This record gives sequence, C-alpha cells and structure tokens, in this order.
Amino acid sequence: MVIPRFLRIAAQSTALVAALWLTSCQTAPEPPPPAPEVAKKPTGLYEWHGEGKTITSIKINVDEQIAHLYHNDDEIGWTYVATGITSFPTPTGDFKIIEKISDKVSNLYGKGYDANGKLINSDFKQGRDLLPPGGRFEAAKMTYFMRLTNDGVGMHIGPIPRPGRRASHGCIRLPSKFAGTIFKNVVVGTPVTIVGKGPDYATYLKDSNAKAKANAAKLAKAKAEAADAAQKTAEATALAPDDPNGPTPTPAGEPAPGSSIITTLPAVTPTPTPISPPATPSLEEVKPAEPAPQQ
Repeated sequence: MVIPRFLRIAAQSTALVAALWLTSCQTAPEPPPPAPEVAKKPTGLYEWHGEGKTITSIKINVDEQIAHLYHNDDEIGWTYVATGITSFPTPTGDFKIIEKISDKVSNLYGKGYDANGKLINSDFKQGRDLLPPGGRFEAAKMTYFMRLTNDGVGMHIGPIPRPGRRASHGCIRLPSKFAGTIFKNVVVGTPVTIVGKGPDYATYLKDSNAKAKANAAKLAKAKAEAADAAQKTAEATALAPDDPNGPTPTPAGEPAPGSSIITTLPAVTPTPTPISPPATPSLEEVKPAEPAPQQ
C-alpha cells in the first residue's frame, strides 16, 4: 500500500517534535573546565640565592618597581623597591655605588614637631617647611645607605607600602629584612643601572635646582608671614598709655609702686660746735666784818 505523501510529511514532523521534546527533558552537559591560571609572581618582597657570591651589578626597573641582582651574568636575587613618585622621580641611567654608610640619616627629610612635642608634619623638608617657635626637626633614617649621586639619591631601608608602586622622594627604598644582604654583598664601584619611565640625570638635576629655588622662596614667604603675624599679635595685645587696665603712670621723680629703690644720701660731715670759754666769775667785794656789839 502506498502511503500518501502528505501522511509521510505529517509523520516525519511528529517524530521531529517528539525528538525535540525528549531532548529538552535531558540534563544539559556540564561546561568545559576553566583553563589553568598562569602562575603568579612570588608573594614575598624578595628572593635571594646568592650565598657565597658577591653582587657585581644591579638593574632597577622603575616601571616594575623591582631590582634584579646579578653575579656576572647570573641573576642571584631580586627585590621589590619603592622609587620616586612622579613629582619626585628617581633619575634613570647608569650609576655606580660611590659611598656606603650603614647608619645614615637624611639632612633634608624627616618629621616636624612643635614646642610641646606634638607631630605637626610627617613629611617635613628642610629649606621648604617652617617649624613653629620652639619646634624641632627629627631626621628620617636611611639605614644601609648606598649612594648613587652626589646630591643624595641612593638605596636604603624604607617602607614599601604597596609593592609595585612608587612611594619615595627619589631614593630607592629596600625591604628592611633584605637591605643588609645587599649592603654586605656590594662594594663601592658596583654598577647600578636604572631603567623605565623617568628623567635622565641631567634633566633630574635641572628640575631639582628649580624646585630648590621655589622651596627657598616659599620658606622666605612663610618666615615673613610668621613675623608679620607675631607683630600684629603684639600690637593687638598691647595697651594704650591711657588705658585704665594698664599700669598707673608714676609721676616724674617718684618710684613706681612696688619697686624697691634705695636712695643713697650724700654723706654729711658734722660741724663741730664751738666751745665757749668758761665765763669769768664776777668778783664779789668782801667787806671786813663789823665788830660785834658790846653788851
């Protein structure tokens, strides 16, 4: 028996609908597993595997904020650093360690305190900021200092608050637990190359000199303003001569009340009283006695 064509099409459609219905009832296949993550950098601030070897060169990348330590061509360690922020950049170029001081302190940066010992400026800079009367400056420590330039750029212990980010005033800060290892294994003359986004040393010096002049002008202005304010305060608190709250004026020639003035009188030589000669007694005339009357 020949099945009409329209019946065959209807049967095929019914079968297709049934297949789709059955498929929709099945559990969807699980997604493929995620691709393995790329291994991240070590979580520590530094690595060292140069026991018994000296550091013959250092390369600092200010974009990565990492210093690579080499013995000849072999990298024997690395460390996070914190170089200068954009407004106080670390110069780039080729340098050498020209001095090593284990216990250096800064002669520019530190903390400023008032006369009562209260911290008023945690980023105090000599030649730029003004201390109040009686205040004091506490220099920042630069332990294990390895100088790279004569104007003060070098490597030393310092905080690295956000590894991979700039944070200093131009120096290269090192982790406190690793700076001593670097200090011990370098010598004066060890080459240090600084690469990345930053000014070359000539540009750095030019900018630094301009900032020094601006800082000097700022300090001079602050001193003038402080002196002017002190004078105005003195004038505001001074009393007019006729103010009843002021001291009672003292007439000329009289000592002020409450004062102890000792007046020295000129010495007086006593004038001797003349001694009058004794008066000559008046002579009384003595008459001869009269004879007694006879009885």
